[in-house]
Amino acid sequence: MAPPPDPTALGREGERRAARFLRTAGYKVLCRNFRPQLGGEVDLVCRHRRRLELVFVEVKTRSSAQHGAPAEAVDWEKQQRLVLAAREWLQMLDWPAVAVRFDVIEVRFAKGAWEISHLPGAFTAEETRHPGSAPLIPGANRGDVLPKRGRAGGAPSRRRPCRG
Repeated sequence: MAPPPDPTALGREGERRAARFLRTAGYKVLCRNFRPQLGGEVDLVCRHRRRLELVFVEVKTRSSAQHGAPAEAVDWEKQQRLVLAAREWLQMLDWPAVAVRFDVIEVRFAKGAWEISHLPGAFTAEETRHPGSAPLIPGANRGDVLPKRGRAGGAPSRRRPCRG
């Protein structure tokens, strides 16, 4: 099987494979392509079925090693945008005390096969702070990790992109 022809299709296929990988590993995918109001995008928002923590996942897909390892593309600025998006998700929860983790999934198409590497806890919110600034995300544990929407408090549907 050949990789998708253009980078956008390659990225979409990588995100699809990463979501399937996480579901198989015991995660529930709460949202794909969450677009916070401040801009940017979080590829996957998940939680492990047995742990009470939110996992914000950045998926990086490559068809060659020409540009380095996929995780190297998650630089400080990208990390900071992910932390701000996580903060917006938590605000939709009315700031519950929820444990948060930031993962990177590397998806590679090499030698006719797809390879997936999961890097749990690839970075922390603390690593993205400017010295002397306040913490961006309070930490603790609580099980309610879906944002409240309207009166029913329902979760975003699977078919539509999540919107802040």
